[in-house]
Amino acid sequence: MKSTTSLLAVTLSAAAMLFGGCVDQKKYDSLADTAQTSGARVEGLSQDVRTLQQAVEVKQRRIDELEGETRQLRAINDDLNSQIGGIRGRQQALVDELGNIRLTMLDPETDRALQALAAQYPDLIKYDAARGMLQFMADLTFDSGSDQVKPKAREGLQRLAQILAGSSASAYDVRLVGHTDSQPLGKTRGKWGTNRHLSVARSIAVEEVLRGSGIPGGRLETSGWGEYRPIVANNPGGGTAQNRRVEIYIVPGTGGGMTASEPPFPAAAPASAPARPLREEMPMK
Repeated sequence: MKSTTSLLAVTLSAAAMLFGGCVDQKKYDSLADTAQTSGARVEGLSQDVRTLQQAVEVKQRRIDELEGETRQLRAINDDLNSQIGGIRGRQQALVDELGNIRLTMLDPETDRALQALAAQYPDLIKYDAARGMLQFMADLTFDSGSDQVKPKAREGLQRLAQILAGSSASAYDVRLVGHTDSQPLGKTRGKWGTNRHLSVARSIAVEEVLRGSGIPGGRLETSGWGEYRPIVANNPGGGTAQNRRVEIYIVPGTGGGMTASEPPFPAAAPASAPARPLREEMPMK
């Protein structure tokens, strides 16, 4: 600051001498004060400049730090995107792999045997691997209103018994479920009474064939739904053969098999005796 004021004073003196005369003292003092004030102002502005420069330097360092952090975050983001891409690739591979796996509750050997059985009797048997279920079409298994198994169906059931008796399927139980359509019984109404009773009698008839072929009764469960579980809408005029069926489910065993006291079942079951007419479960059409 002092150097700046002295410089202005020297400048003023030189100017006075240059213009060849003495300068009035008051004017000189005024000019000196102005020079001193200007010097102080210049020094203040210089200090402000230095302060601003320091602030700029601090901000620049912070900018450099933020740019470094940004580069690090971008690198992390790129790495995460790469990992996500890899995970998506593995996920898609798993989806593709699962899509090639046919879900089944049965072991591969039993599954293949049941597929072959259904292929051998394509008009009689349908096989649902995902449910472990064989569907015997009732019209090819029984005559209308009858619970007597037809020869072709008996042959297929005996072949099924061979599969169930094999080592791979010996741990499974067998659930037999009879179904009918909604048509009221005709001539056999006096024997069965209702479609439900007929459906149960048919599942028992299938059980008898399997037992006669060596499957222990402790592995067999029978039931019947009658017309109450159709797989297609019943036609009031008939013609819904899909609903007339016996479903055979191969399920995990519960440990029940032939006991020492269980007598072997006869190979050929005798004809069923006429049953006493039963009360209708619902009004017949």
